[in-house]
Amino acid sequence: MRISGKTIIIFMLVLSLIGIGCSREKIQDRKQRKNPASEIEAISVEAEYPTIRSMAENLEVSGNLEPLAQAEVYAKQSGLVKAVYVKEGDRVKEGERLAKIEDDEIQLSFRQAKSSYELMRDKYQRYQELFKEKMVSEQEFKEIERSYQDARSNYELYQLRLKNTELTSPIPGMVVERLCEPHQLLSAMEKAFKIAQLDQFKVMVSVTEAALVKLKPGQEVAIRIDALDGETIAYPHQGTIYNISPQVDPNTGTSRLEVRIPSPPPGAQPGMFVRMKIITAYKPEVLAISKRSLVREEPAEVWVIKNGQVELRRIETGLADEGFIEVFSGLAKEELVVTAGQEALSDKSRVKVVNGDESQLTPERAKPENPELELNSEAEKK
Repeated sequence: MRISGKTIIIFMLVLSLIGIGCSREKIQDRKQRKNPASEIEAISVEAEYPTIRSMAENLEVSGNLEPLAQAEVYAKQSGLVKAVYVKEGDRVKEGERLAKIEDDEIQLSFRQAKSSYELMRDKYQRYQELFKEKMVSEQEFKEIERSYQDARSNYELYQLRLKNTELTSPIPGMVVERLCEPHQLLSAMEKAFKIAQLDQFKVMVSVTEAALVKLKPGQEVAIRIDALDGETIAYPHQGTIYNISPQVDPNTGTSRLEVRIPSPPPGAQPGMFVRMKIITAYKPEVLAISKRSLVREEPAEVWVIKNGQVELRRIETGLADEGFIEVFSGLAKEELVVTAGQEALSDKSRVKVVNGDESQLTPERAKPENPELELNSEAEKK
């Protein structure tokens, strides 16, 4: 088979083109090997500089409102309820009548006992004079004296039973429970009412022994009552630590704490759920970073940007609040820290800051408005 000259020329041209293409690929490959970073796209991240700010450490606890003073009223005398004078929600004074138990039989017995007592009293007084004049024997006088004392005791007993047919309030306050109705049979020592003073409240909570050493009576407490304060994140009410139990429960490692609320808001009622914050530590000026910067908390690590690349840095941390954490060491305020986009990073990754040009981000001094911190700051100064 003969191959024409034209065919040979075409074949040679194809080989030349293939050779040129391969050479270009090799040159491009060598360029990429010399400068691989130029072809790696920078990862978009958000970043911030550390700030100088006030920091407070809060102990968060919760509990339920309890009246500062309350009393349960029990029937001291059994019988049918003749009348009930109050309903739940009524305010009562100390000593005010709450209910009456039927006393017809007791009234009759009382009158008989009173009559017998008065007769024996008069007789005893006569015998006292006769005994002084030695007109009766000592034995006769002693018998009359015993009869008189028995009559007086019986009279006082029915006087007390008659008094006990009236149920009265032992303290001023509000009727929060009414457990009896007219014509109902009450047994002796059966609970009939509960009275509570609602002008002041207390909350009993348990705290760990570690937190216990940071607390003391008189310390201020910020309070939020969910039912009254709705969705707000603020703690608009104030209370104080009144008492701390002197012992720790060995089974739970906790101690009881009493917080008092001297001026509860309108509508506060026993049993309402309460959230509380107690400032246990405060520093007016510390270096802090956003908690979003943390890659992990124990040990604390963050991504730091240097010359467009990141390095993983271990830091020592201190106080923490809802959004920030104090930095003891491992980071300077002039160093830029990644706050978002950490998931895609590895050591020496190239990054692009998308929440502002890195050259435009500058360290700033942050003093967030926080009423709790300001209040505590004033207390620290005093």
